[in-house]
Amino acid sequence: MRQKLLLALIWLATTITIFILYGTHESFGATVEELIWFAIALTVLVFSLPHLKHQLILYAWIIYCFGLLLDLFDDLMTIELFPVNTFDTSLKHLGFMLVCYGLHTIIQQKRDTITALNHEIAQRHKLEQKLKFDATHDELTGLGNRRACFEQFEHLCTASAYLYYFDLDNFKQANDHYGHHIGDKILQKVAQAMIRQFSADACFRIGGDEFVAFTPDTRLQEEDLRAVLMEEVFEYGVGVSIGRTEADPTLDPDVLLHQADLGMYENKANKSIRTSVR
Repeated sequence: MRQKLLLALIWLATTITIFILYGTHESFGATVEELIWFAIALTVLVFSLPHLKHQLILYAWIIYCFGLLLDLFDDLMTIELFPVNTFDTSLKHLGFMLVCYGLHTIIQQKRDTITALNHEIAQRHKLEQKLKFDATHDELTGLGNRRACFEQFEHLCTASAYLYYFDLDNFKQANDHYGHHIGDKILQKVAQAMIRQFSADACFRIGGDEFVAFTPDTRLQEEDLRAVLMEEVFEYGVGVSIGRTEADPTLDPDVLLHQADLGMYENKANKSIRTSVR
């Protein structure tokens, strides 16, 4: 309400002044133009006051308006009481330059804010990706965990010919004999060998020393696979039992895992475990 009243007073005073000047002032057209621009500048100032947080722009606009006012005095005064014409144009230019500088400052601040927000968004995205990775991967080996295995089970079965189930033989004895750091090293070495053989996306650690892998390779031989997995850890006296079943996406994951697990236990019972140092 106060804003509307102030605007009404500005334009009422402008209109009255124009009527007074009409026919009584030699440079009527130029003076009226300056008067209208002064009224417009005041109108913009009144509209901006409730929203203008940047003090520099506020002061710059006031300086600009004061320069317009002096320009009016320069047109209206018949005698020069003080050198108005020396300051009016300079103040208008100064106010305009300060407004431009204030806008430049605001734009720069907004850019800095946007940059900071983009950085924060990127950090949050990285954190989300890390949390998602941690939730679906084994911390020690970097392989997918049981949850990831079941989430991707149908897709992997569709793209694979066989599902392999691995269980390390004598792992507990090696872990107790050599220490937990060697036990961790054994698991990591086996995981790295599996990644080289099957790819990281197709390998999972689903238990303490139990692993699962999917492969489209139908020519893979059990002994060759065992040699690859045990190449760097056989000296610790561990072996690996291997179970295999056809990857059928129409079957329940628990059924397929159970079939592969049965094959692994059959393999564990029937094979002789290599125990000699390589």
